[in-house]
Amino acid sequence: MVSVEKGIFTEDIKHIEKILRSSGFFYDFEIEIALGLASDSAGLGSEESGYSWMKIINDGEMVGFANYVKNSFSIHSWELYWIAVDQNFRNRRFGSTLLSAVEEDIRNSGGKILWLDTSGRPLYAPTESFYRENGYKLAASLPDFYAPGDPKQVYYKIL
Repeated sequence: MVSVEKGIFTEDIKHIEKILRSSGFFYDFEIEIALGLASDSAGLGSEESGYSWMKIINDGEMVGFANYVKNSFSIHSWELYWIAVDQNFRNRRFGSTLLSAVEEDIRNSGGKILWLDTSGRPLYAPTESFYRENGYKLAASLPDFYAPGDPKQVYYKIL
């Protein structure tokens, strides 16, 4: 049985690491940043840390997560920092289910736009396709942002 749950707990951190490492997409330093955010959020809570978390559970196991935050420089913009599904659970629409839950939570919080960025490396072509299939539009491409030949692709969706 599949369910979506909001929030994060200390026991979720090991699942987040497993999910990120399974993808083969992220640099080690990126995984460490995500784990630090997860640890801070689990310790402080979403309200105090400012980070919201959504996770997808399949038969009692966390197999995907998303991390998002209200942009403090905007009255209605939010930013998706992380969304990932365990490699063994891809192509089951779990990512789309998770993203829809995030969008609904943001709408319920008064948010109007969700921004996200991703790499433009060829490895990330399926990621960019995923965002487009879920209604996101490319707003900007910043060449060589992450590394030579690795642009930052900025997407958004009006909620």
